[in-house]
Amino acid sequence: MNCQEIGQLMSLSLDDVLTTNKARQLQMHLYGCQSCQAKWISMKRVSQLFVDAPLVPPPTGFAAKVSQRLAQREAHRRGVWGGVILLVGTISLTALALPAIIGAFMAVEQLFSYSPLLSHGLQLILKLISIGRPLVKAGWLGITTLLSSFGRPILASYSLAVFALTALWVRLVSGRQKGYLRARLARG
Repeated sequence: MNCQEIGQLMSLSLDDVLTTNKARQLQMHLYGCQSCQAKWISMKRVSQLFVDAPLVPPPTGFAAKVSQRLAQREAHRRGVWGGVILLVGTISLTALALPAIIGAFMAVEQLFSYSPLLSHGLQLILKLISIGRPLVKAGWLGITTLLSSFGRPILASYSLAVFALTALWVRLVSGRQKGYLRARLARG
């Protein structure tokens, strides 16, 4: 055996995990190698220093501080997960209720769309709400996609694309409505 392998056997011997056969090999090598003998003596001295060293107890209140920090981390983790769950629940409930609310506003829009009593501002709000319906559908599609286990990557990317295109469309339409209103107000 070479000196490097004997060094590993020395460490195992100090840890009391060396087999009888390996212990004999170590002793035989140490008998003939002065360099390894010096290393073995120094390793045994260092090991003995650790054995003889008194154990220092932790500072007073250390265990309480560690327990408190662990409790704080757990409370923070629970708070984060609670917030995520609350957010997802709120989004889900909103997505479920929003089509009904938008449908009601669309019915009101159809009822009053020909009425001269309805101001242009209310008409604009109702049009924006009717524009928001596809956006809500895209959001709902995204949520159901994330909750289903079949084809998540494909459906998620499709949903994001639909959502982005719908949002772009809403922005373009609302920009045209603002330009239309400015032109109307300028004409008097």
